[in-house]
Amino acid sequence: MSLDQTTSFGPFTFEDSASMTTTQPFIATKDWDLPINIWNYTTSSNSLDHFLPSSDVPYSNSSAMLTLDITPDQSSHGENWLTWPGDTTHRTPPLVKHSMETLLRILKTWPRMLAKGFQSPPILHSTQSSSNALLQPMLSCLTIAKAWAEPSPDTSSVQTTIFREMRAIFQSYHSLDEHHLLSALQALTFYTTMLMYPCSTQLSLSLIDPAIFLCLQKVVAHVARTGLMLNEELENVRPSWEAWVHVTSKRRAVFSLYLLHWCYAVYHHLDSFACAQLGHMIAPAPKYMWQCTSSCEWEGLYEKWLGQWGGSPYMMSEFHGIRDGTGLDRRTEMWLEDADELGVMFFGIVGATDRGNEAWDFGRGIAVLE
Repeated sequence: MSLDQTTSFGPFTFEDSASMTTTQPFIATKDWDLPINIWNYTTSSNSLDHFLPSSDVPYSNSSAMLTLDITPDQSSHGENWLTWPGDTTHRTPPLVKHSMETLLRILKTWPRMLAKGFQSPPILHSTQSSSNALLQPMLSCLTIAKAWAEPSPDTSSVQTTIFREMRAIFQSYHSLDEHHLLSALQALTFYTTMLMYPCSTQLSLSLIDPAIFLCLQKVVAHVARTGLMLNEELENVRPSWEAWVHVTSKRRAVFSLYLLHWCYAVYHHLDSFACAQLGHMIAPAPKYMWQCTSSCEWEGLYEKWLGQWGGSPYMMSEFHGIRDGTGLDRRTEMWLEDADELGVMFFGIVGATDRGNEAWDFGRGIAVLE
């Protein structure tokens, strides 16, 4: 598959961990979002039933022609936390290293899953994965994933196209309607994975320009402002299926970007995003609800799920309370009984996130959502 390499801007920095070569850096915008508390930003099922029309602000990679020419102000983010090489003298504990490697092996399969089309990656709902349901950000991502997954891909062309699409999203995400914003967030998750592994057969984890992660921070903060919890979820009543699928998809993409960056930070001895900020969100949804293909099927299961939890669903913060050993408290065990692949990925790093440096603890790190 051939991808157009023509573009009016220079490439992002791409540094391979083996060669350590550096190209022209990608420069991000300066208008940092103010700190927020995501729990002040909820939305209702009714509000999500009436999204802004896609014609209001259509997605277009023509915005990639805009120039990002202002260096981001990192003064509010403490140390220069994404510069290479980080603390190379620190030795990653074996269990943390194993967890990181396991997650990366799984996450690397997602772009290929997307390209093959046999099943949906865990961040895509079945209603979003068919070719006629994909919006432009994910349609572009699908094309790129297919090129990336080829036995002998044109790596340079794939990278250039990914950079162009990411620029388009970073320039336009503030103006996208709810549907396109979700599609863009999902695409960014796949793009980040493919940049970590610019060749699908690559074994090492490549370096990514810090400006890309700075931009991802801004996108996630903006997504949080649009609502990561439904009012109905807070009130323990059943929302509409469409609204639940949408907001759950947003949470799953945010969760996945956090996992990606944690793995990247462990691999390259850097600070990770502060995952404790996810604590007040509902833990990844049960497999039987996420895989429902109709509102009729889902509504009955959701009512049973509400009854099972007695108005107090399992929250992300509860992972932190899991103790060592082979046993689990009943709430965690009940959640795990219903968990899908994404839930098991989070569960798999429980107790394996102490990097031997308090500043790098899984719950600390770089604030994104507040």
